[in-house]
Amino acid sequence: MFEVTYKLSSCINRKKYKTENGALRAIWRWLIKNEHESYKLALLYAPHEDVRDYQTAEELPFEKVEDKVVDFYASNDWLKLRYLAFEKFGNQCSCCGNSPVNGAVLHVDHIKPRSQFPELAFDINNLQVLCGFCNLGKSNKFDTQWR
Repeated sequence: MFEVTYKLSSCINRKKYKTENGALRAIWRWLIKNEHESYKLALLYAPHEDVRDYQTAEELPFEKVEDKVVDFYASNDWLKLRYLAFEKFGNQCSCCGNSPVNGAVLHVDHIKPRSQFPELAFDINNLQVLCGFCNLGKSNKFDTQWR
C-alpha cells in the first residue's frame, strides 16, 4: 500500500493507493492542479523505502513526449519492448508457470528494478514475464531472474 500526504499552505490531506504508479499519477495531477499555490508538497510513503517528496510535476519519473507528460508504462517505446518480451520469453509466468489459460494476468517485469537501475529500463535482457502475483510478490526488492 502506498500513502501520499498532500500539503498546501492551508491544509493537509492523506490518501492511500494500491500501486506506486497510481500514487505517482495522482501526485502529478494534484501538483498540476495546484501549480499556482505558493506552498505545496506531496510526500510518498512506499513500503520499505525512504519517503520521497515532490514539489513540482517535473520531479516525477515521467517522460516528456511532444510537450505532454507520459507515464513510462504507457510510452510507445515501452509498449513495443513489452510486446517483444512476450515474443522472446513466451506467454507464461517464468516463476510459477501460470498463463492466461489458467486465468493469470501476465506482466513484463524488470529483473533489476527500474527504480534502482534506470539505465536498464529498455534492455530486453533485463526483462522477464511474470504473472501478477509473482511480480507483485517480487516487487522491487529482489532481482531474481526466473527465465
